Amino acid sequence: MNQKRVVLDEKYVPKAEEIINQTGIHTFSQLFTILLVNYGDTLVRSLKGGGDN
Repeated sequence: MNQKRVVLDEKYVPKAEEIINQTGIHTFSQLFTILLVNYGDTLVRSLKGGGDN
């Protein structure tokens, strides 16, 4: 399996920990993967000005 690492800016750690604690997600890597898979397309559309429709 080919893996990549991401660096989380320290100022976002509390928000990530809050999400982990409230959802039962176990790791920052798992959180990132879930966000990427579930919201990645929406993010791209939003940044390109396409909105959520």
